[in-house]
Amino acid sequence: MAQDFFRKPTEDEKRDFTDVGPMRQRTAKEIFLAELGKKRLEAGKKKLPFFKKAAMDDFDEYYREQAKISMRTHGYVDATDIKKIEIDWDKYSSPNNIEFIEQAEVRDAHVSKKHPFDVFVKTFRYKYIGYGEEGSYNISVMEEEVYAVKRARAKYENKPELEDVSLTEKQSFKYGNKEKVEVNLSEDNPIPVKTRKTKK
Repeated sequence: MAQDFFRKPTEDEKRDFTDVGPMRQRTAKEIFLAELGKKRLEAGKKKLPFFKKAAMDDFDEYYREQAKISMRTHGYVDATDIKKIEIDWDKYSSPNNIEFIEQAEVRDAHVSKKHPFDVFVKTFRYKYIGYGEEGSYNISVMEEEVYAVKRARAKYENKPELEDVSLTEKQSFKYGNKEKVEVNLSEDNPIPVKTRKTKK
C-alpha cells in the first residue's frame, strides 16, 4: 500500500505551485477575509455601520506593495512572503470616519401582510468619508423588525407608550443623527415614553 508523503516545493516548482496539502498555511488574504467576516458580524450585532469596501481597499493596497517586493526578490509572487496585515478594524465603524446622512422609513410589504396595519422599517444611512459624493450615503443599517411592528401597533392603537427605541436608532446618535430620543422612566410612569429633541 502506497503511503502519502509531503515535501516543500523547490524554488522552480513554486512558480506554478498551489499547495493543497494538510500542512498548508493560510495566506494573508484568507486570514484577512476571515477576520473581515468576523468584524462585520460583530458590527451587525451591535447595529453599527461597518464599511467593508474601505477595509478591502486597504488590504488590496497593502497586498500590491508586498507582491511587488516578492516579485523583485523571486521573479514571481510567493504567497508566503506576504505576511498578515495588521489592521485597526475600529476605524471602519468609527464616528471619525463615518457621518450620518439620513433616516428613511420603508414599508415592509411582507411584514405588513401579517398585521392589520402597515409596518414601516427605519433605515439609517451613513457615508464613509472619502467615498462617494458629498451628501450621498454608501452604508445602510436597518432596524430590527420588532421595533417597526411596535411603532406601527402603537400608532394603530393610539398607544404611544407601546413604542420603543431600537439599538439601531440609538447607535445613529453617535454619528450625528440630530433627532435625539430620550426615554423617560419614573415610578409614576414605568412604561418608556419617547420625547424627541432636535440638537441645534
